[in-house]
Amino acid sequence: MAAIDYLRAHGFSAKVKGNRLIVSPSSKLTPDIRQYIKLHRLELLAEVAANDGETRRACWTAVIPGYGPRQMFFDRPVTQDEALADVTSRRCWPGVTIN
Repeated sequence: MAAIDYLRAHGFSAKVKGNRLIVSPSSKLTPDIRQYIKLHRLELLAEVAANDGETRRACWTAVIPGYGPRQMFFDRPVTQDEALADVTSRRCWPGVTIN
């Protein structure tokens, strides 16, 4: 049984927000379920992210006006929006796009 199936069987749903796993309804979490989530956090993150329909990669191409494309590598797979947010937060490449 997959980790997410265990949560669903107990009446919970999960979603990923950034690096966080959000399990609901949180008011119904028991100590046993909390322990299960702690022990299976990485597995749950991977399963939920894999099923959300968004493309995730550990490497994206940043297209920088005047400089050309540059490879961006991440320590985990990220969405295109997350990659763009990362590069624009640095404020070093105005007008950058992510492919």
